[in-house]
Amino acid sequence: MKYFRVRLIIVLAVMAAAVIFVLPTIHMYLSGNSEPKLWPYKKINLGLDLQGGMHLILEVDTHKAVSSSVERLEDDLRSVMREENVRYVDIQRKKDLELHVRLKGEENIEGFDRIIDEEFRNLETSGSTPGENMLDVNLTFTQQEIDHLKKLAVDQALETIRNRVDQFGVSEPDIRRQGEKRILIQLPGIEDPDSAKELIGKTALLEFKLLDERNDVNKALKGEVPPGSEILYQERTNPETGRKTKTPYLVKKRTVLTGASLTDARVLVDSQYNEPYVALKFDKSGGRIFERITEENVNKRLAIVLDNVVHSAPVIQQKISGGEARITGSFTNQEAHLLAIALRAGSLPAP
Repeated sequence: MKYFRVRLIIVLAVMAAAVIFVLPTIHMYLSGNSEPKLWPYKKINLGLDLQGGMHLILEVDTHKAVSSSVERLEDDLRSVMREENVRYVDIQRKKDLELHVRLKGEENIEGFDRIIDEEFRNLETSGSTPGENMLDVNLTFTQQEIDHLKKLAVDQALETIRNRVDQFGVSEPDIRRQGEKRILIQLPGIEDPDSAKELIGKTALLEFKLLDERNDVNKALKGEVPPGSEILYQERTNPETGRKTKTPYLVKKRTVLTGASLTDARVLVDSQYNEPYVALKFDKSGGRIFERITEENVNKRLAIVLDNVVHSAPVIQQKISGGEARITGSFTNQEAHLLAIALRAGSLPAP
């Protein structure tokens, strides 16, 4: 008798569960909805094979990531040698991944060796002595450091792409590493693949650079580019005719502030011109740097550069406090939205 009661309780429990789980379907048909709304139900997210979508394989340019690190190394080395009062004759990129340093004077050679031993242990050095008390040194990253930088670039790209896709609003994306430097991306049910590809692949490297207003941009276009400067272009598209124009700017190579200090980027609308723009907000450190830059360069022009394209180059009217700036550029709402997402999610470490 006791065994019969146990079996009856189990049967009744199963029947009750079955009724509960079939109720959402019954309610859906009775109410005329296209999908269940009543608890308990779980919507099944269909994969690429059932609902279509986008399948991408991206390859990170890890060589560029190492090259960028060499460029930063050059700035760091100059800064440290200046602080330690170690004088050099010349520092320049001899090859893509190699720095060449020329030193003169025994005290400077000894000071340089001390700096390398204490501050830059991830470097390999090879030297020659072209003259008395003179030393030429070639600096390269160790192979271990190069491998680390390449792996880090792929890992950072993977995380950045995940952040961008999350903000783009795709349900259950599949993003994973494939091999040494490839990233597999599957986005089920994506409705705008072109915008998604543009967003995912955008490097989104934001830089603020001062214009070189002492030299003539026209001479630079003819090949007379001053040392420490470069030519970058502003690209415009006429919304009515579709005609594209490129305006050259002569800007200083040195980046005074980057997007690494960004804490927020959002789309707002200019009340005067009724055009969308991207409002930027920096952290405390970036805000102080931006305030100092604007204070020291009143009446000069500051280029806002994204992926080596000038978006605007306004004249600094006064010191700007509060750590806020804006990017304008005749954006459509969609373009401004994608740019804001890319900036919020961070820049890719390499193309």
